[in-house]
Amino acid sequence: MDYKLKVLTEKDLPAIAVLCQEASDYMVLATGATNPPKEAQDLLTSFPPQKRLEDKTLYGIFDSHDTLIGVLDLVRNYPTTKAWMIGLLLLTPKVRGQQIGEQVHAQIVEQIKSDGGTEIRLGILKNNPRAQEFWERQGYTFQEEKIGTVAGVLMPVYAFKLSLTQPVQN
Repeated sequence: MDYKLKVLTEKDLPAIAVLCQEASDYMVLATGATNPPKEAQDLLTSFPPQKRLEDKTLYGIFDSHDTLIGVLDLVRNYPTTKAWMIGLLLLTPKVRGQQIGEQVHAQIVEQIKSDGGTEIRLGILKNNPRAQEFWERQGYTFQEEKIGTVAGVLMPVYAFKLSLTQPVQN
């Protein structure tokens, strides 16, 4: 399936809310409830402590009809310089399993490398084995179990990392 990435802004809030409604299974899994308008606003404006909004980019994933089918939340230089954090990759259920997540990830990896990034980090809900399998297929490795926050709710997450630097061959 063809797709395109574009940076989302406040004017995209209605489309983001529709996506959050269509993909509400994620928030129900994470928190037991869903509130698409609030989730849409949070996707646009939430970022980690000690970071600024300028460090965050929320990409929209659009199909060939210019319909929002997913989002990718990305924070640069977090938790360390040259590390990037994927806060969320969320696709509407109707396009899951069509290699879009893999393609978007490959595109973002190339962008991060060209911007000098050396690693990508992300957190996976402990109760989301499908997401863990997806990220492991992309080359991410388990680092530790910790407590993370999703929509203001504390929960166990697995921290994963992908190194973008190749080890020196001897």
